[in-house]
Amino acid sequence: MIRASLPDFLNTGCLGPVRPGATMEEIVALLGEPIKAIGERPPHATQQPYWIYGNLEINFAQPEDAAPYVEYLVINNPRRLRKKTRRVAPNLMLELHGLNACSRPSQFIRAIDDIDRIEVRLVNLILYPYVSITVDEFFEINFDHWAMDRVETPPPLRGYIRKLEIEARLADIFSLDRRRMSSKQVSEHMYPGRDAPFTVTGRDYLKALER
Repeated sequence: MIRASLPDFLNTGCLGPVRPGATMEEIVALLGEPIKAIGERPPHATQQPYWIYGNLEINFAQPEDAAPYVEYLVINNPRRLRKKTRRVAPNLMLELHGLNACSRPSQFIRAIDDIDRIEVRLVNLILYPYVSITVDEFFEINFDHWAMDRVETPPPLRGYIRKLEIEARLADIFSLDRRRMSSKQVSEHMYPGRDAPFTVTGRDYLKALER
C-alpha cells in the first residue's frame, strides 16, 4: 500500500512516487492496471489514454518521439475526501491531515509552505464565479460556485472573495506536467489580459477575509 499526504501533494504535486511525467510502465508498477481506461494504449491509441483508479484519474500525453507520460493527475469527486484518510486508488491511501471535502479555499492556501507561490483566480474560463488556487502555476485546487450568472466586470473584490470563501465547494485538484500548457497559459492565449482584474495573490485573498 502506498501512503501519501494531501499537504505534501499540495506542495510537491506528487502523490508519493506517483507523479506527473511518469511513464505508463511506472504507473502500472505502482498502482496496477486501472479500474477503467478510456482510449487504447499506444501504438493503437486514437485518443489520449485516460486511466481511472477511483478518486485518482490520470491523463497521458502521447508525444510522437517519446513514450507516453503522465500529463496530469487529478483527484476527482472530492466530496469523498472525508475523515482522516481516503483510499484514492486501490493501493494508494491519502492522509488528509485535517483537509477534506468541506475545507474552504483559505484552508488550502494556508497548507502551502510558501504563500508567495500562490495565485488565485476568481472566475473560470467562461467568467462564472470560481476559485482556482494555483501553486507555481502547474498545480491547481479548484472550487466551483455553481452560480447561474457570469461575472462580466470585476465586483468589489473584498466582498466577492468573502462570498466565494463561504459558498464555493471543492471541485478537483490537478497536478500538471510542465510540458503542457497551464490553465493560466491557456486563458492568456485565448483571452489576453482578461483574467488580470479577477486574479489576486494568496496574501491578498487571505487579507480580504480579515475583519
